Amino acid sequence: MTGAKRDDVPPPEACGYELLGPDLYEVTWMSGHIERIAAHDISFSKNRVIFLADANGRMRVQLSTLEEDVRTIRSVTEDEVLLLGDGGEPA
Repeated sequence: MTGAKRDDVPPPEACGYELLGPDLYEVTWMSGHIERIAAHDISFSKNRVIFLADANGRMRVQLSTLEEDVRTIRSVTEDEVLLLGDGGEPA
């Protein structure tokens, strides 16, 4: 087979693309445990949830799990702003 090797592929910056940081996702497992995962992309394939992140110009699997083990996935990249009257604090 002929063609360019993966090592010969230029990084995104060389192609004029800005390399963005990963998004932050909050995963709630069926067990109730909550954790945060940094990833550039999430894909769903064959009953699996796959979190991917860029590492030195290559997409790498951060986490791969069965859909049935996950209760919810929520994007928390942008912090939520909680507005309280009278300068109060969250309970």
